[in-house]
Amino acid sequence: MNQAFVDASWQEQSGPDGRVRGLGGWGLVLLRPGTLPARFQGQLLAPDNNAAEVRAVLEAVRAAPAGEPLTVHTDNQAVIASVGRGRGPALLDEEAREVQAEALARGVTLRVVYAPRTRRHMQSAHDLANDARRGSGSGGLLDPRSDVLIEQRPAQPEARVSLRRPGERVTAHVPLDLSSDVPPSAQALLAAVGLALPGEVLLVRRASRVAQALWQRPERALRPAAQAQLHHARRAADESGVQVEFLGTG
Repeated sequence: MNQAFVDASWQEQSGPDGRVRGLGGWGLVLLRPGTLPARFQGQLLAPDNNAAEVRAVLEAVRAAPAGEPLTVHTDNQAVIASVGRGRGPALLDEEAREVQAEALARGVTLRVVYAPRTRRHMQSAHDLANDARRGSGSGGLLDPRSDVLIEQRPAQPEARVSLRRPGERVTAHVPLDLSSDVPPSAQALLAAVGLALPGEVLLVRRASRVAQALWQRPERALRPAAQAQLHHARRAADESGVQVEFLGTG
């Protein structure tokens, strides 16, 4: 069973025009059988903390494997009522419907349950959300171009992928399978592409030459399983209108 532990952080702010709005952060820890925990975080503008909490659930659905059940753990009762039971505050109706629509589109059977902050992974999600909120960010997604930085060291079991778009930034700590047919640097690149929104142009920095070559021509992979995974990722990106441009090598 795939499990995600989610949390959000929110702070009321006054903009230069005097209007009050909130800056939020979300964090999640995704657990999949047989893999190390994957950590994700992002920053957003949100009307209140509950909206930021629902966004964390949405990101968990996006990050989880398609076609598989997912249990999301949260300490927010409004989120459980809205997303899990469809009986939450009216202000969260639109956000809750977006989560359910995403789960349906990806074939994810979603459960939302309560977990106390004292749980190990809940505390990690809380820390990720706070760290994301403290970063800088303003405005909305007006420009389809997003900067992506891949930080991956040889023989290390984890890569750090940072995606910055106007008004938001997302960071993923991606476990790497060193025994996979797909090279670790290409795994990190695929994780970066997986964070993209439809129609987005990713300006990728520090992707290795191997990762770039395999993305541009998946048939260069030495093993059929790797070719199939790379071709699938390319097709999914093309169908979503996601473009990848490389700005240098790692």
